[in-house]
Amino acid sequence: MNHVDLLTAILLNAFPFLCVAAVWCLKFFEHQLPTRQQEMLEKCVQMAVSMAEQVYDQSGPLEKKQFALRAAIDLFQAFHLPIPQPGVLNTALEAAVFALNQTRRNGSPYVDQATRVNPVVQAASAQLQAGLR
Repeated sequence: MNHVDLLTAILLNAFPFLCVAAVWCLKFFEHQLPTRQQEMLEKCVQMAVSMAEQVYDQSGPLEKKQFALRAAIDLFQAFHLPIPQPGVLNTALEAAVFALNQTRRNGSPYVDQATRVNPVVQAASAQLQAGLR
């Protein structure tokens, strides 16, 4: 077997492993891109704030912030992403809480939908009461 055949055999056998390594490297470096990091920061922080608001509803704002901060860091670690600097994470948390509070002030679609249902229920109960008289 000459050198060319040996090199060809090695490359053919190593090709699947090289493809897997290339895909892994692309995914790894994709998470290092600034736009991808910003997107993941927004998603992770939004999930963490929502969780803290729901699970720790009776806690104070500082406790909720600590829970949300810990949850956001845990999400970054779970996805093997670099954890943002504390100032960046704090800014993202505050922005997510502000957006959540703005949404609450403007009214929830669930509340609006429930108020639309109430007149129908009231009219039905009024008809039922009129039928009983």
